[in-house]
Amino acid sequence: MTKMISLLNKSIKIASIFSMNTDEHYDVIIGLEIHIQTKTKTKMFCSCPTGYFQEEPNTHVCPVCLGLPGALPVVNKHALELCILMGLALNCEIDSQVHFDRKHYFYPDLPKGYQISQYKRPICHNGWVKLPSGTIVEIERIHQEEDVAKSTHHIESISGKPYTLIDYNKSGVPLIEIVTKPCITNAKDAKDYATRIRQIARYLDISDADMEKGQMRCEPNISIQEKGKWQLKDGKIVPIGQYKLNPKTEVKNIGSITAVEKAIEYEIQRMHDQIKNGEKITQQTRGWNADKNITEFQRSKESADDYRYMPEPDIPIIDIPKDEVNKIKTMLVELPDEKVQRYTNDWGLSKYSAEVISSSKESAYYFENLQKRLSQIMTEKEAAKEASNWLMGTIYAIANKSGKDWSQLNISLEELSSIILAFKDGIFTKSRAEEIIQQKIDTGCNIEEEIERMRKQKGENTTNIDAIIDTVISQNQKAVEDFKNGKTASIGFLVGQVMKATNGTADPNIVKNTLEKKLK
Repeated sequence: MTKMISLLNKSIKIASIFSMNTDEHYDVIIGLEIHIQTKTKTKMFCSCPTGYFQEEPNTHVCPVCLGLPGALPVVNKHALELCILMGLALNCEIDSQVHFDRKHYFYPDLPKGYQISQYKRPICHNGWVKLPSGTIVEIERIHQEEDVAKSTHHIESISGKPYTLIDYNKSGVPLIEIVTKPCITNAKDAKDYATRIRQIARYLDISDADMEKGQMRCEPNISIQEKGKWQLKDGKIVPIGQYKLNPKTEVKNIGSITAVEKAIEYEIQRMHDQIKNGEKITQQTRGWNADKNITEFQRSKESADDYRYMPEPDIPIIDIPKDEVNKIKTMLVELPDEKVQRYTNDWGLSKYSAEVISSSKESAYYFENLQKRLSQIMTEKEAAKEASNWLMGTIYAIANKSGKDWSQLNISLEELSSIILAFKDGIFTKSRAEEIIQQKIDTGCNIEEEIERMRKQKGENTTNIDAIIDTVISQNQKAVEDFKNGKTASIGFLVGQVMKATNGTADPNIVKNTLEKKLK
């Protein structure tokens, strides 16, 4: 695969700008930085708890994460393990040592005046991830660092003057930064890549990656270059001949995956308009305004030299033994793309169904356990298709209709498998089964008791089916006359009346045949 990535560097095809109002003469070049808070009990360099969400401000703090003089950092081993685990999942090479550096900049959310991060020697490097479309996105590096504090900006009610409040509860929370090479060529792939990274983080329990809680943030770097006047060399954009590269823009702290796509599309259009109007593109940092669906200027973009990186003197170099990496490797699980391949190849599911089901660890677990239960009475492939049909066509549909996530429906594996097995046993129709599921959601009824009641009713209806059909015929003479006069569609109405009378427990084919015999 390393050789394939190398070839990809040399022969990568860059997509032209065809969307919106853009010019075919320019290529879109995107790199994406994703910051993910890892799921640890304590912060990166101190023992303060990480569960800061909706807690009182500045209650999860100590001299270390407040940056007080004389406080010394102590490395969180589990955070490093989760960083390495993410690197392994993204096919990265793992460094044999951990080197920490100081990244200097001055802002109220950084109490020390520097951030402990990594510069020239990240823990993980040279990885890749495959998107559902088949596109390969190259990972340049994954490095470990600490998060900063949270700033909230306000206006003083009396004077009207602005002021800022700082909550240091988030300061020092373990953070991994995943940086791609500039190899993404369109906003859709960037969105799909961010989605895949979030899926992997959740599958491996590295992070909940809840973007509304700030546990995952995306920062795309975007530029447009004239076709044929630049190239990728060693993962970097370099000019061909005397061509002068257009500067890039970084959009900071995007808090939703949908906004990643929108922000990139906006920036592509903005840069194109600047060129069209004869304006100079400048390297800058911008922010995404979700209310206006635009990016807004924040500051001129810093370079690595501006951060004045230096080795962190308070943390020694940490060795990473190979047996420790192998131990972490045992924490890997089957990831979404692997599940899609197994579901389609082994069980015959469509790619679409496989991708939807494997989109979360929870839905994949539910599906696989439902398939396992159903495979007791049918082949594995039949069980998989049956489980997929009920999940995709019934459970997800009911959830969408009610505006809920499917996991909020509170239909257990045992309950759904019992309903499916009862349906396969002819106890009731599919529509009646769906009514029972809806009844469970609405009233919390006992599904096993409902199935048993229907089973008894079916037994009674089987004995009395002729009498029930005769009653329906006598009570619906107009439909009977319509059928006799050639309106054969009216038989469907009569079947429906019988099914209603039997509470959905009769076999509709038997009912239809019996009705036709009696009416003829």
